[in-house]
Amino acid sequence: MRTFLLISATVFACAGEPSPPPADPIVNDGGQITLRPYPIEERFLNQLPPAEEAAYQHRVNECLASYRDAFKGKYGNAYFENEKQSYPNAFIDLVNGERKASLGFLQADDNEGWNAKTLKVDWFPGFTIRSQTRKYFYFGGLLDPAYRKKMYDAARIWTEKDPLRRPNDAFVPPGQREARKMAKDGGWTPEYMNSWVDVRNTDNLRAMREGAVYLMAEETGNTEVAKIYADRIRAYANACYSTGMGEWDSANYLAHTIVGYLQIYDFAKDPEVKSLAKGVLDYLSTVAAVAYFKGAVCAPNARDYNNVGPKQGFAGEAWLWFGENDAPESGKPYRDFIHMATSAYRPPAAVMAVARKDFAKPVEILQAKPTYDAWFLKPGGEDRVEYPVFLHVGNSYQIGTLPFLHRGDVNGFRLGMIESGRGVATVIAFSGTKGYKGHATATNGKDQVAQLRNCMLWMNQAPGADLHLTVPRKAAVEQSDGWTFVRGERTWLALKAIQADGGGVDEALTTDLFAKKDKKTGAVTGSTYPDDTILTWKGTDAGPCGVFLEVGEAESHGDYAAFVAGVKKTARIDLGRLAVDKRVSVISSKGESLAMTLTEAGRPAIERDGKPYDWATHTALYDGGSIGTSPVTLGWKQGVLEVKAGGRSFTGTMKNGRYTWENR
Repeated sequence: MRTFLLISATVFACAGEPSPPPADPIVNDGGQITLRPYPIEERFLNQLPPAEEAAYQHRVNECLASYRDAFKGKYGNAYFENEKQSYPNAFIDLVNGERKASLGFLQADDNEGWNAKTLKVDWFPGFTIRSQTRKYFYFGGLLDPAYRKKMYDAARIWTEKDPLRRPNDAFVPPGQREARKMAKDGGWTPEYMNSWVDVRNTDNLRAMREGAVYLMAEETGNTEVAKIYADRIRAYANACYSTGMGEWDSANYLAHTIVGYLQIYDFAKDPEVKSLAKGVLDYLSTVAAVAYFKGAVCAPNARDYNNVGPKQGFAGEAWLWFGENDAPESGKPYRDFIHMATSAYRPPAAVMAVARKDFAKPVEILQAKPTYDAWFLKPGGEDRVEYPVFLHVGNSYQIGTLPFLHRGDVNGFRLGMIESGRGVATVIAFSGTKGYKGHATATNGKDQVAQLRNCMLWMNQAPGADLHLTVPRKAAVEQSDGWTFVRGERTWLALKAIQADGGGVDEALTTDLFAKKDKKTGAVTGSTYPDDTILTWKGTDAGPCGVFLEVGEAESHGDYAAFVAGVKKTARIDLGRLAVDKRVSVISSKGESLAMTLTEAGRPAIERDGKPYDWATHTALYDGGSIGTSPVTLGWKQGVLEVKAGGRSFTGTMKNGRYTWENR
């Protein structure tokens, strides 16, 4: 059982002096490391059962052990935002016992010219300042008092005025850059961005900026700036509970946003601001829990950087909370785990149960996602749903789609299926081979999708389109009576081409697309995804082409033989109206009907269970669908998050700019 110190919310630093740091937070008992959280009032905690907390600490120690003796005093450098890597590296080494080298690095001057005004303490890049706050507060008792006082004085200078877009004498106007042999557009440093702090406005970078500025303004007594940033934090909390986040469910960036808010939750003195940070984290952890399946991101998401597979993307950090995958890492865990490991925050027990799918299944969860940036560009936030998500959770799999598959850096199809060894296999559908960062967003721009629970109808307007599906190599692939069947360990796929040929394993494409290459020589050194292969279909040029997919498992179909027999006997595809009005309809092995009428762009017109689907009703951030009871509900601009799973419940309410919650 963790114990926490109770502190008064009215404790502030004396004028001109840093607040007293806590005692050494690192306890090493014969190699078992315990990280004491920064002092926090118990009322702010989502308490977990002792066994759950012990399992969490075990996972933390696994991560720490993987880095033991890894750095040998070499953490990286401090140029611009390179502390994104080097500071967490030093934190990990510090926790692992290498104090001299790590503290020496963490207390070194940052000699970039723009840091002179802040006493050679870097308060500019988002990825730097999120670690500066953890260094100052959490590890503050291990710092030299003179250095910590310098950090305090630097932060007081930095937050005397709002640092965002505050004129910086390091700025070089565009007309003067050529004479100084500077690139016309060279990046995000103060020379190019006339500001005292990072100006980038993605969810994750804004969280880092707003958290760090608030904390240091509050710490140094710059109350006017602290109030400005408290209001900005409140605005983001309102957005999350109203229309959602712009970088929604991002495999690559969700964890970075979480880290940005952990600092506020851990170190804010004002109880209202700490509550707002908790509200954002309760929302973000729920977002992560819904998309998480057996240690992987298995749902559509924005800003997908091809973070495919176990413990990839935010699943790596969320694994500390949720577990559910004991497969060894192929490499070291992503270094940001140290921010979570040193935080007092834990998700509500009901949210933990959602991540582990501890609720009645099957269930369809409908979700509504906003545009990328409307939450801070439009007064009151988003005014319509941009990305309607369908997510179906079975007993051995989870499948989610968007009605237009992928778009830009947005992934619109992920299917996770249980597989021994790695824990979960991630299936991706894609057209063409060029994606934003890889195959997880590859599209020719002409895809349209309809999903009904465990069935997906995927069409493409291009008559000769290349259609691909990654599947696990462990699964047996067989073709029979015009169907391709994929027999996974517990999950089975039936696939039928529509005006397309193929459906077999495409080893040539698999080898080429998944080739791992040496960055210097370009030589192929292996496969990025050695456990996966690719199935390929090609349109016959007869018109729009596609694939019908049905997912089966023992709980829904009995055994594999019964699944195959049911598909062959009952499943049907009707193309009778395709040439005339671009309508395709299918019947599943269970007699369920799904139809799609292709449109010129955007969402198709779809029919589910024989009824036209009204897109105007697909507005809740989280709600139930056509089967089961969703464990998570959050209405569009309603502000009440309800989670029920694993025999526990949680309610988080954002109303009138204040956040309240109840765990049951």
